[in-house]
Order: sequence, then C-alpha cells, then structure tokens
Amino acid sequence: MSKVSIINEFGNLKKVWHFIGLYGWQRTLFKVVGKLRVGKLSWIGRPVRIGEQNIGVIGCGQFAFASIGYFLLANRGRCIASCFDVDKQASNSYASALSVPSVADEACDLIDDPSTKIIYIASNHYSHTEYAVAALAKGKTVYVEKPVSVTLQQLASLSAERRRSSNRIYAGYNRPFSAAIRDLRSWCADLQSPLTLNCFISGHQLSKDHWYREPKEGTRICGNTGHWLDLAVHILSWNELPDRWQIVVVWSDQNNRDDDFTIVLTSERGDLISIILTARTEPFEGVNETINLQWGNTIAKIDDFRRLTVWKCKKNGSYKYEKKDLGHESAIMQPFSDTIRDFSEVEKSTLLMLEIADMVIQGIPSRQFSFADSWAKLGISGEHLEK
Repeated sequence: MSKVSIINEFGNLKKVWHFIGLYGWQRTLFKVVGKLRVGKLSWIGRPVRIGEQNIGVIGCGQFAFASIGYFLLANRGRCIASCFDVDKQASNSYASALSVPSVADEACDLIDDPSTKIIYIASNHYSHTEYAVAALAKGKTVYVEKPVSVTLQQLASLSAERRRSSNRIYAGYNRPFSAAIRDLRSWCADLQSPLTLNCFISGHQLSKDHWYREPKEGTRICGNTGHWLDLAVHILSWNELPDRWQIVVVWSDQNNRDDDFTIVLTSERGDLISIILTARTEPFEGVNETINLQWGNTIAKIDDFRRLTVWKCKKNGSYKYEKKDLGHESAIMQPFSDTIRDFSEVEKSTLLMLEIADMVIQGIPSRQFSFADSWAKLGISGEHLEK
C-alpha cells in the first residue's frame, strides 16, 4: 500500500497522523485498509490465534470491517466463520482481508447454518430488523447495529420476537459504553431532580442523494441522531424515564430538514434535552461532540469523548482518555461480556427516534409524545418490554 494511496483516501498524511493520535496505529490501519480493501490483514501487531469460528457477519461495509472486524480479531482471534453482503465484492474483500473461511450466497444461508451461533448485523438500516428477527427465531445470539428498526412495524416485530425468544440481542449504540459516560454515572447517583442535557454535534457532510437520507432508511434522524437520543434515554434511565414529552424540531432549511437542526425535548417532570446536529462543513477528525449536563448539584462537560470534567458542590473531577473512547469496543463485545445494556432502553429510544423521524419527514415542528401511549398503539404494554 503506497503513501500516495493513503494520502488520496484520507486527504493528506496529517489526517492519518491525527487518526493515529485518536485511535492508535492499529485501528487506523484497519480503517485505511477497510476503505481501500486491498491486501490481507489478519494481524494487529502480534500473532492472532484462531478462536472458535462461530460468528456470522451480515453487511461487510466500513463499520463491519474497521470496528466489528477489528475488535473481534483483537479480543477473540479469527472467530468469524462466514460473512454476507449484497455487494459480492464487499463480502469477498472482507473475507480475504480478515481470513474469513466462507462467503455466504444469501443471508439466510448464514443464519440457517447450525455452526453459526452469533450473528453480527451491520447491513443497510432498513434490513436490520428483518435479519435480527430471523436470527433470533433460529436460536442465534444477535448483535444488531443502530438503528435496530426504522419503522414502528419493524420495532413491534422485533420487540415481539425478543419476548418470545430465549436468546439474547444486543444493540450497537455505543456511547453508553464510553469511559466518559461510565465515569459520569458515578457522579449522578440518586438524583430525583430534572435533568438538563445538551449535545452539540458537528457531523459529516452527506450528499443530497446519500442513502441515509432515503425515507425507507429512516433519514439522517435514524442514521445519526438516534445516537444522542439513545444516550439521553440511557442517562435519564439512571433515575426514572418520564413518560410524557413535548418535542420541538427546528431546521434551518425546509428543503433539507435532516441537516442543521435542533431537537428540544421537555418532559412533564421538567427535564430539558437539546440536540443540535450541524454539517455545514466536513469535520477534519470526523464527528465531533460536546456534551453538557446539569443534574441536581452536578455539572459536567464531555469534550469529544476525550476529556470529562465534573463539578459537584465543592468537589470536582477531571478525566482525560488516552484514546478517543466512543464505547465501540465494549458495545461490540457485549455477546462475550457481563457489561451489557438493557435492550428495553434501546426499544424506548428507538420509539422516540421514530417519532422524531416522522416529524422531520412530514415537516411537523411540534408534537406531544408519550411512551406508554405509543406502545399501546402498537399493542405492546410496558411491562412486557422489561424482559
């Protein structure tokens, strides 16, 4: 792989150098090879053992390569038995680079294979639920990337299958697993007062015809903004998630409503959540996030998941993370860890996300929302979710 190829892919060597500082050289190498799809990369700086090859991967794009593939290889060795992508070139290059012994012709072939025990799903968003439901029904452990569903009907189907199945399902919403959020939680115990939370996100610029924007795929609300809605639901769930909310969405361009917008949520308890996503220019180091919180006598600020500062009465704490930690590793390794997430949180954040996606698609700036009422319309009672 020439330096010219790397420069052309990342813009310049300075950007590659920044990525090494953010994520380390090994993961940066995976990102580069994942983009270029050249060569055979089955090592991370040390001999890689052949683990139990019982994992199937559906969807062989960049995230499946540079994140799922990287962390599985780092923690479990060569454990991927089979992969599938609707783009045969993607699945073939994935298998070649990561030493995956089998490429499935169809997703159902991978799901039906009795030797495959765990299914990782990182395909296009609209297909996530279909694959997850099929895998659960076949007795597989399932990891599904975000969003887990892009329609209410899909969410109802997935929730119903989760309740029927004795198998576990895990979601790829990673920020609750980040070191900054885990450290923050230790400062926010037993708080009964309303929460104020602001998330400011500088996101990637996406072309007008990018597949994220397709209504079938849930628009950019499902593709990106669901991350911070899910984080808000997770933090609120440290105490008790209020049922009723007022939702207001303000966009800067009526013809491009899923870019450069603000979402404001206020609860019956007085919680105030605001999320600003802007993409007026491409961020040099990728998505950049600033998160501010006030809860009771706790004030906190997270700077791009590289630093956390907390003030509580006369106490303060400062945390600096050697590498930018968005929680990807812990999220991806949930099927092998005791550090897991209550999937009912993900179902609740997905329900809220789909409400907001519908508002953006239809151009509706304000709505009242109730978790209980929304579940009832789908024929699902709240107690059935808590499994």
